[in-house]
Formats: sequence, structure tokens, C-alpha cells
Amino acid sequence: MDIVISFLIAAIMGMGIGGGGFLVIYLTLCLGYEQILAQGTNLVFFAIASVFAIIVHLFKRKISLKQVLLMSAFGSLGAFLASGIVNRIDPKIPRIALGVLLVGAGILSIYNTLKKEKNKNK
Repeated sequence: MDIVISFLIAAIMGMGIGGGGFLVIYLTLCLGYEQILAQGTNLVFFAIASVFAIIVHLFKRKISLKQVLLMSAFGSLGAFLASGIVNRIDPKIPRIALGVLLVGAGILSIYNTLKKEKNKNK
């Protein structure tokens, strides 16, 4: 069952819907992972998926190798620094921060959709 769920979440991520949030929710609620471990697993899952997506886009000439390398360097630095911070704070803080981020993203998405519909009806 885990393989099926992983495949579905990867497909959602591939469509750009934000499957990482679903993966963290699945890992914490269904499999009982601690929040930090679930977020770390999500990062690894996303990194692997991103590597393959980058390869495909590089072959299709949709992105620049220079930009990929620059973003990878700064992303790796940010991940390293964030992991150091997360290991030194109360584990409840990342859980609350992720919840706030997901709710905020949902509200923003609804707002933007309603705004587009309003502009379309004018």
C-alpha cells in the first residue's frame, strides 16, 4: 500500500499540485512518523523526483544548467542551515510552521482562484 501511496503522491507532485504536504500528512498520521522525520523524508523524496525532472527539462532545453547549478548550491546551503536549526528547537515548532504554511497556501490559492473568476466575469 505504501508503494501505491508514494506513486500517487509523486504523480501529484509531478502535476505541480504540492504533493509534499500530502506525503508529510500521510507519514505522520498514517505511519506514525515524527514530524521532523516526515519532513526529512519528504525532502529526500522531493530531491529524487526533482533530479529526474531537471534531467528531462535540461534535455528539452527548458531550463539553463547554470541556473540549476546556482539554485542547487543555494538550496543545499539553505537545507544544511535549516537542518541545524530544526535539530536545536522544540519539535512542535516545525509542525506548527508546516500547518500554518499549508493553510496559508490553501487560502492564497482560493483567493487567487476567486480573483481570477471575478476578473473573468467582468
